[in-house]
Amino acid sequence: MNTFAAALGGLVVVCSLWVADHSYQVKEQAMQANAGFVEQNAALVSHVNELAVALRDQAAVRAVLGDMSTRLNQTQSTLAGQTAQLNRGLAELKRTDEQITAYLAAPIPGALGVRYARTETTDPVEYRGAAIGVRVDPVPSAGASGADR
Repeated sequence: MNTFAAALGGLVVVCSLWVADHSYQVKEQAMQANAGFVEQNAALVSHVNELAVALRDQAAVRAVLGDMSTRLNQTQSTLAGQTAQLNRGLAELKRTDEQITAYLAAPIPGALGVRYARTETTDPVEYRGAAIGVRVDPVPSAGASGADR
């Protein structure tokens, strides 16, 4: 029985060593898997941080675009008001132009023409005469002094 006990003892020792070795291998595999998870987690944290920065930048861009949209709408309404005002002014100018064209196309009433008739403006001889002081000689050059005339 001694042999049997020694064999059994040896078997127990071998099994204990095998279990210890197996548990050590499982522990090593678990630690390697854990290290892989830590690396993946670090990569995910880095990616999440990058996404957070991108979202913050996107929010800032959206705020700027919203402000630009507001200013663009204000500019469009201002331009619409100015365009309406210019169209009203143009319509008034057209009406006035049509009225002036009609007035100028009409003949001058005889009474009005006689009322303002003057020999200085209707008679060519009087027009060139000294009575109204119109000079018939050329105008002196810009550099000539008053004494040279």
